[in-house]
Amino acid sequence: MKKLILLITAIIILSCKSEIKTEPKPFDQLTSLMDNYAKESLNNGNINSIALAIYRDGKYYHNYYGAIDKGAQNLPNDSTHYEIASITKVFAGSLAAKAVLEKKIDLDDDIRIYLEGNYSNLEYENTPITIKNLLTHTIGLKQKTPKGLKNVMSKMNNGDYENSLIDYDINNLLSELKTVELNKKPGTFYNYNSVGPELVAYILQQAYNKPYKKLLEDFLNELDMNNTYLQENKTDNKPVINNYTSQGQLAYLGKNPLLGAAYGLVTTLPDLSKFMVFQLESTNPLIKESTRVLFEDDDSTLGYLWQDLGTAKEEGFFYSKTGTSSGVQSGLLLCPDSNYGQIIIINNNSEASSNDWGNLFNTVEKDLIKFPKINLKSILKSEFLKDIDQACVQFNSLNKDEKYFNTSLPSALNSLGYELLYSNRDASKAIEIFEYATQKYPKSFNLFDSLGEAYFSIGDNNKALVNYKTSLKLNPENVNAEKYISEISRIQSQK
Repeated sequence: MKKLILLITAIIILSCKSEIKTEPKPFDQLTSLMDNYAKESLNNGNINSIALAIYRDGKYYHNYYGAIDKGAQNLPNDSTHYEIASITKVFAGSLAAKAVLEKKIDLDDDIRIYLEGNYSNLEYENTPITIKNLLTHTIGLKQKTPKGLKNVMSKMNNGDYENSLIDYDINNLLSELKTVELNKKPGTFYNYNSVGPELVAYILQQAYNKPYKKLLEDFLNELDMNNTYLQENKTDNKPVINNYTSQGQLAYLGKNPLLGAAYGLVTTLPDLSKFMVFQLESTNPLIKESTRVLFEDDDSTLGYLWQDLGTAKEEGFFYSKTGTSSGVQSGLLLCPDSNYGQIIIINNNSEASSNDWGNLFNTVEKDLIKFPKINLKSILKSEFLKDIDQACVQFNSLNKDEKYFNTSLPSALNSLGYELLYSNRDASKAIEIFEYATQKYPKSFNLFDSLGEAYFSIGDNNKALVNYKTSLKLNPENVNAEKYISEISRIQSQK
């Protein structure tokens, strides 16, 4: 709280054009907000610990929050090892991009030229599976995981292989591939899977005549990622952070019995951050190649195993990858046009913890997009909750200097209300904020719409209806208000 007061005081002095020339340091303010957001997420009680890293315009920050095991005093640190689940895939994608640039492989290669034996089944209507299809999850298999591998994965999730070797490897997968069936034309239908990345690794082995593990290690060494390795099919794997399932139980180790391209990469936050910085600072051509769009449909845009590629109006080009396992939720987001990136890892996996992780991820990104302008609503949040009138006075005083702050008071109140409603799950406080905002800004259709949503969320349909109707009167084109008015009318007619 002392830091917050000092921060606000410094800004007020600046805005009043004091003779003191020291300006606030935006990146320090930003990192302070990151700490606050993470601690607020922990307060919901669904997440044990958080590892967070941000990068913006050449500046980097990372920190840890909570306890690995609830009730303990074991805060994660730079030596804590995380299994990052499907983020593993983008390392295989980077190696594939490198192989394309070095003309070791071609994206349109029929994968059967790298497989020994008869795989006449790996085509549909005379269209074969290509390397591009492996990289974009568009291989067209009727069952995305062959029966034997699916059985092994189920056993592993039940802990059957916790202290023993998994009796399945890449050769078993290759044998099973001779019996699989395609029911979609390759390259036309997205179906997320782990088979494609493992086959990419196998093809890279053939192309370079070198084990995939060695290819990966060489790449990691180039990035100085000395604390990153594969969680292989062993009984003596190095220690990884305790992870917790949706039932709050310790999750079993996610060993990879194949080549290690789909999941199983273990790293530290500083090491994974080196990969983030590499993506944003390096001129290595494999970055541009690996983030090139290879497949796009109504729901998905994919590069070399990257997901959610796109271009946004404000932040420009972005790409990302998330990783989810029985006890891990991780995410890596990069935006080279705006020169920012973020990593957030938690050691829980439940619906509630995933929602909190997602809210935190989105909140962090919003502030990174606006930087160097700072989120004044978040700086003054505690003041808003104590004395909303006084907080509004402070807000308007500080917000005169548009160089430093990124939002108007109506937008700030609206954002705070939604944060209370969905992130903090405090509907009564959210309604209090929205009510105050609609009184202060009686011509804002959006604020009345938000107040209607808050009342609807607690089942007070009468008050919800009143506010939605007010919103629609202020803006006859508010489709959302029309929808809810219709829905509430339908509900009330059934009583």
